[in-house]
Amino acid sequence: MERLNLIELSEMQQYKKENENYQKENERLREFSLELFKEGFKLGFEKGCIAAREKREKIESEIIYED
Repeated sequence: MERLNLIELSEMQQYKKENENYQKENERLREFSLELFKEGFKLGFEKGCIAAREKREKIESEIIYED
């Protein structure tokens, strides 16, 4: 009976350790995903700003040529 309890205790400790490792890995992946999102958002924002600026310049140049 004691041996069975020791095996169960060992398995519980192993499960707890694996669970902690999974939690750490999940946190690391969550942080990595957040960084990727931030970087993608920044690149998209910059691309959008550049496109808007080019469109504005094109419209302004068309207005100048019409006058």
